[in-house]
Amino acid sequence: MARHNDFGKWGEEVAVNYLIQRGFEILARNWRHGNKEIDIIAQYEGKLYFIEVKTRHGEEWKAEEAISVKKQTLMWRAMLGWKYQHPSLMPVCYSAIAVVIHSPSEPPEIRWHENLCDIVL
Repeated sequence: MARHNDFGKWGEEVAVNYLIQRGFEILARNWRHGNKEIDIIAQYEGKLYFIEVKTRHGEEWKAEEAISVKKQTLMWRAMLGWKYQHPSLMPVCYSAIAVVIHSPSEPPEIRWHENLCDIVL
């Protein structure tokens, strides 16, 4: 189990670096509100981004498919908790980053989905 968690944490670190390189300010990582968690909360150009990260070795199915409607609902509830604790008028985006390793000799593929509603499963 620890190896799976370490792999997921590595993918989140890759995602954070990807966002920072693009000018995002990271506000929180693995932020919890009750039993709900947001992998990354970031700010960019006047918007708040609540980001789910999925990390995979290869792809028998798309990493994004793991972001179920239930997970999106939990993200929405966690966002309400964040907004209550950190009042802001900034618009909110629910986003996802897929980090996929196809080969140990290649850098990981990073797929940024700014709006979860745009993901076609």
